[in-house]
Amino acid sequence: MTAPLTTTPEVRGHLTRVLSGQAEVRNESCRIHGAYAATLMPNGKWSGCPECIEADKEQQRQAEMRERAGQASAGRLEKLREGSLIPRRFQGRSLEGFNTDGRRDKAFALTACQRYVERFADRLEQGGGMVLTGSVGAGKSHLAYAIGNALLDRGYRVMGIDVYELIDLIKERAFSQKGGSEREAIKAFVAGLDLLILDEIGAQLGTEWERLMLFKIINERYKQMLPTILISNIDAAGLGEYLGERIVDRMTEGGGMTLTLDWESYRKEVGHA
Repeated sequence: MTAPLTTTPEVRGHLTRVLSGQAEVRNESCRIHGAYAATLMPNGKWSGCPECIEADKEQQRQAEMRERAGQASAGRLEKLREGSLIPRRFQGRSLEGFNTDGRRDKAFALTACQRYVERFADRLEQGGGMVLTGSVGAGKSHLAYAIGNALLDRGYRVMGIDVYELIDLIKERAFSQKGGSEREAIKAFVAGLDLLILDEIGAQLGTEWERLMLFKIINERYKQMLPTILISNIDAAGLGEYLGERIVDRMTEGGGMTLTLDWESYRKEVGHA
């Protein structure tokens, strides 16, 4: 049952007069919408411009819609971050926080990473990836995950993971789950990911099967024109021997690049990599 309206006798009387055409009115003028008929309200005040009132209501509706959209967007970004697997140590890394120490080589690397983010729509269309090589502590992971964080903030789907964790997940999905297969496990790191960041490549040689799985993931993303960032402590030549020259060469296609960070430990300078 619908609850009865709780109005005062004055309001009910006013509504009755309005509906019967007996309400007291007078001509008013709005500086925006011009002439209108104002109605004497039960509180003794005259009604305002109906078009202004409707415009105010519309602004309120739009503000509420923007607030809801903002909440939904924030929720979506939070879900993207939760699914990114980016290690906690690197979740706060940013390109702005990378210390170049006034050096041209570091500034060049930073600028290249900034441009990668700015032009990621092109990289996503063309499949351009990135290879970051260099000595331990040079800041490779900082730059790579800073790229990932910046793209997450823009709503892209990003995942960052160490290779040994990647292999463990493939084994789990391929062999531990009912109906699992290598093909389905590999697809989890291809479909639905705008950018995949693979860290610690070559840290341990692993088995031929493990290297084959890594090759298949990178190659499948290449065929689907999906960008991948590879991080390794071994140089480009060693990486070519580990993954195959063809894979490393393909990373530079579609606007991709290889950056060699061959300076002293970044951790010693700023306390993190």
